[in-house]
Amino acid sequence: MTERAHSIEISAADCIGCVDCCKGCPTQAIRVRGRLAVVDSELCIDCGACIRNCRYHAVRARTSTPSDLKRFKHSVALPSLTLYAQFGRNVDPGQVLRALARIGFDSTYDISWMCEMLAGATDAYLSECKGPWPKISVTCPAIVRLIQMQYPGMVANLVPIETARELAAKLLRRKLTYELRLKPEEIGIFFITPCSAIVNSIHNPEGLEESYLDGAFGISELYGPLLQAIKAEGPSEDPSAVSGRGLLWARAGGEISGMRNKNTMTVRGVGDVLRVFDRLEAGTFQAVDFIEAYICPDGCVGGQLTVEGRYAAHRNLQEILGRLGDQKGVDEEKVRSLLREHFFDIEEQFTARPIRPLGRDLREAISRKKEAEAILATLPRKDCAACGAPSCATLAGDIVRGRAALQDCVFVKLDELQRNPETVKDRQS
Repeated sequence: MTERAHSIEISAADCIGCVDCCKGCPTQAIRVRGRLAVVDSELCIDCGACIRNCRYHAVRARTSTPSDLKRFKHSVALPSLTLYAQFGRNVDPGQVLRALARIGFDSTYDISWMCEMLAGATDAYLSECKGPWPKISVTCPAIVRLIQMQYPGMVANLVPIETARELAAKLLRRKLTYELRLKPEEIGIFFITPCSAIVNSIHNPEGLEESYLDGAFGISELYGPLLQAIKAEGPSEDPSAVSGRGLLWARAGGEISGMRNKNTMTVRGVGDVLRVFDRLEAGTFQAVDFIEAYICPDGCVGGQLTVEGRYAAHRNLQEILGRLGDQKGVDEEKVRSLLREHFFDIEEQFTARPIRPLGRDLREAISRKKEAEAILATLPRKDCAACGAPSCATLAGDIVRGRAALQDCVFVKLDELQRNPETVKDRQS
């Protein structure tokens, strides 16, 4: 099986094998082997929890570099709406867009109006589709990957509408190709991202054969130069460059706030997402039409590549929205027309990518499951992660798969040492 590339990388020079990332991974994708954390490609959903949990800054996102801009004749910055909330209450989106142009990008493009259009498109889609219910937003790529991997039966619940960032990049590339008389491949479009999951969605897109984006820079990477450029410009006089309704998408609940359908709900944070999805899979939770779900706490403002704390970012967004005032929304009839023309549709159907079973067939899988349960019964169930696996149950599964040994458990090793010290000494020698 070909390993899936990911946006997460671990520095061998900085990692001390402390198991914080291992214990905090929601899909149990990390093991510590030989004092170094390693990622299981099959299990990782690029949620970035390991980046957030690492005290030693040994886990990073594989983002673009300034040299990537030089590969193109024209480079474009497509900022996440979260970027606008990183610089305090008195900095407007227009200032941020102009600052991006001053630090090296040839042009910039705001996606807030596309977000507002997508809210209308989702409304129209919900009014016409036949289920299964509830439908689940695809805005957070870590959510899409989680469903494909751990809840394959819910893939049909994913809304088959492309994300705002990809639609904006597709339109922008066509527009600039015509205006600048350049070839499409001569234009580089880079997303300014709050999280590692979006980085991975560009290199391994779902619903697309190939991403319309060429790479991504983390917000934290560009924050310093952007702040200097904003201070050099001074106060802005025109805060109306963005859509207020679209701007709400930077935080959890923003996507559904622009929809007419109110039989909706927002779920945020790994723990709550897993609890709700478990109920959905069991068929005990179908009371809503649409779920807006985010892996990060409070949505994109809680991304691990941001600088401003999510509570302060909320406050900043509120201040910006107050200055925007009432705005004319997008033309609803135009949105419905574009929906009928399949403008918003994903290009390829989402597919399940379930975890490899324990065995090659059902009989072998059942046999190995019983073997894992028997091994678990011999383990202390302290879930201390000292063995390098996040829990005793995970270690039992690793042993069955031949990836670990029972003696990796320090309590088993100590017990064996007490009972038969000579055998342990002989094994170590």
